[in-house]
Amino acid sequence: MTINLNYKIIIPLALVALAGLGFWIYQMSEGLIVTNMRNSFSWGLYTVMWVFFVGAAAGGLVVTSAVYLFKIKGLKPVGRIASITAFICTIAAMVVLLPDLGRADRIYNLIIHPNFNSVLPWDFIVLSTYALLSAIYTYILIRPDIASRGIRLPLLGVVGKKDIGEAALAQMREKSERQARIIAPIALIVAVLIHTVTAWVLATQLGRPWWFGGALAPTFIASAIASGPAVVILASLYTLRFRDQLASAYAVLAKIAVIGAIVLLFIYYNDFVVRAWWGQGAESETLQVLFGTYWPLHLIEVLFIIAGVILFLTQAKKLGGILIGSLSMIIGVMAHRFILLPPAFNVFPFKVPVLGSEGLADWVYPVASGEIRGTLDNPEPLFVSWWNYVPSLVEIVIVAGVIAAVILVYIGLTRTLPVDVEQK
Repeated sequence: MTINLNYKIIIPLALVALAGLGFWIYQMSEGLIVTNMRNSFSWGLYTVMWVFFVGAAAGGLVVTSAVYLFKIKGLKPVGRIASITAFICTIAAMVVLLPDLGRADRIYNLIIHPNFNSVLPWDFIVLSTYALLSAIYTYILIRPDIASRGIRLPLLGVVGKKDIGEAALAQMREKSERQARIIAPIALIVAVLIHTVTAWVLATQLGRPWWFGGALAPTFIASAIASGPAVVILASLYTLRFRDQLASAYAVLAKIAVIGAIVLLFIYYNDFVVRAWWGQGAESETLQVLFGTYWPLHLIEVLFIIAGVILFLTQAKKLGGILIGSLSMIIGVMAHRFILLPPAFNVFPFKVPVLGSEGLADWVYPVASGEIRGTLDNPEPLFVSWWNYVPSLVEIVIVAGVIAAVILVYIGLTRTLPVDVEQK
């Protein structure tokens, strides 16, 4: 039912989480200027991780829903792990945005004064609904085993265990299965919806041609299907280990991730072809940014995703294959999430036609960086038309703290709850 706590893992994770909290307090005292975001580049690593966590959450519940909706019984041993990761990643997606607000203490304004002309309140509603749905789904799946095995709480030991007969337990399991079949299609719809709404948050931003068009939402969903199962595999390997009884479940998860990755790359490059066809305009400029300055990052996202696909197709029955394949897929999707930003923020929407010696040319109207840079003897421009964003140490430590906290919560929940369906 439970795993043995490894304090060699717990203590470092706790220290990283505390460091993240400390850096967040420092950021709130000094302001967002301690990040490397500026007026011209207003979204950064926090937004990247928000999108990634939403995708991991959506992919997790897609896995759980597939057990009952598509009758993929091979996934049943990891269904509870998938629903738990969906819940945790949804909470993490909302938490990781708090540092991005600057004044997180004013988050209540989003609740009491929502602006429904903006997509953000809708995203908050969908994510909150999804978190609640994931929690309910998890409880439905584990309720019979809570009755038969109880839950383990610190200092209190095993609680909630009932003296229940085999007939009553079988009836409870049947009821749980029936309720899971009812909620599965709802969960799948909401899983698709949360990532669609997340894509709309970006796609509806005025003057960001990198995010324009209908391709963004499908790529978000495809990347969720690629990364979500990879996260479930890593979580399951930690909790359930690599056992012969779970080999088929890991293989199915790998196949689902492969399908998502292939669809993602197809839609991705199909969009590139359409943008490149015209060879001019802001849509074409975004490709120049991507394949110019940021081609190494693009190479990382594509190569790591392809490496994950190859490993999942050829080594899915081996521990090393699914472990490295999952890590590779996650790294590739994270790089894909990061590449959402530079072509969007470095193609400035404000341009003025200027008559020069070679005729009319577009002059990019610069944006105030928001800080005084350089020295008195060698000042740097206050207005910029390009910002080479690299996350600051503050951003990196805060995000690392959120990830560490997510892992700690996962370890705590899987130690407390009966997640191994093979134990009766």
